[in-house]
Amino acid sequence: MGKLSFVGLGLGPRGISLEGIDELRDADVAYLEYYTTPHEPRLLKELESATGRRLSMVDRAFVEDGTRILTEAKEKRVALAVLGDPMIATTHDELRVRAVRSGVETKVIHGATIVSASASASGLHYYKFSRTVTVTREAVNRLTQAYHILHQNLLEGAHTLLLLEYDVDSGEGVSPAEAIAGLLLAEANFKRGVVSERTFALVESRLGREDGARFADEFVELSKLKYGEPPHSLIVPGKLHFTEVEAISAIFDIDEAKVRDNSEAVLRTAQTLVPKYVAKTRRALNGVRSKLGPQYSSVVENVELYMRDAEVNLANGEDELAMLNIGYAEGLLDSLSFSGVTKIDW
Repeated sequence: MGKLSFVGLGLGPRGISLEGIDELRDADVAYLEYYTTPHEPRLLKELESATGRRLSMVDRAFVEDGTRILTEAKEKRVALAVLGDPMIATTHDELRVRAVRSGVETKVIHGATIVSASASASGLHYYKFSRTVTVTREAVNRLTQAYHILHQNLLEGAHTLLLLEYDVDSGEGVSPAEAIAGLLLAEANFKRGVVSERTFALVESRLGREDGARFADEFVELSKLKYGEPPHSLIVPGKLHFTEVEAISAIFDIDEAKVRDNSEAVLRTAQTLVPKYVAKTRRALNGVRSKLGPQYSSVVENVELYMRDAEVNLANGEDELAMLNIGYAEGLLDSLSFSGVTKIDW
C-alpha cells in the first residue's frame, strides 16, 4: 500500500524536524521541490546526508501536474520535501485532495513557515496580524489589491505582512524598494492616507538563514537601502502595544521614538469620498437654485437635508448611511435634469 507524505523543511537546511527526517529516510521515492525560495547550495547535500537517501529535485510544474507523484504513491511510499510548511501553498493542498480522492494515504509533516516566522522575528504580536499579501512582479507597479488589503488591515489596527515574490527559474523577484514604490503609486491614485514616505515598516531578508538581515525605518529611508539576495518580506505595523515598541527597538536596534503607529492617519473610504460628493452636490445645487421656481422648494430642501445627514452620519462613523444619503441628494438633483426641469452641471 502506497502513501504520499508532504514534508515541511522549515526556513532552511536545518529546519526539518526529526519526524521529517524519518519520513524521508523511510520513503521509497523522495522529491525536493524548489519554486519561490532560492535554495542554499548545501540544502540538498545536507538533506541527503541526514536521511541517507537520494532526493530528486523537481520544479513547480512537476508538482502541479502531479501525475507521476500520484501514480507512484499508489504502490510506493512517496515523500515530497518542501521549504516552509507544505499546506501553506494551494498547489500542495490540491495535490493532497487528489491523492485522497484516488485512495492514496496522505501525511503532512509541518514545518516553520515564513508567515509565522516573520511575525516571530519582528517582535510584533502574531494575533494582531490580519490578511497577508503576496506582491508579484506583474503587479508591483499597480498594487491595487495590496493597497486595499493594507487599508482594511490598518483600519482594524492590524499588522500586514507582504511577501515579496521570488521566482527560482528566472532568478527575478520583487525588492523591498519596488514594493514600497508600488504602494506609494497606489496612494497617489486612491488617496486614502494609507501610506506615505513617513510610513514606518520592517524588512526581513533571508529569514532563517545565516546571512539573514533585518531593517526598520520609514519608507523614504528603506527605499534607499540595498537588501542583498532574496527572499524578502515587508511588514507594515498597525496599532502598537508598548511591548511591541520595546521589542522592535531591541530587535532592530532602533530608537523607540522612531517606532510609530501607522493606523492613526489612515482614512476610511467614506471619509475620503463623502466630503467630495457633498461638495460636488452643493456646487451643483447652488448652480441651479436661482433657476428653480417655488414649486421645487421641497426638492431643494430635501437635497440639503440629505447632504446634512450624510455629514452627520460620517461624523458618527455611519459610513454606509453617509454614502446612501449623499447618493439620495445626487439622485434628487439628477431627477430635475432627467425630467427636463433644468440642466445640472456636475
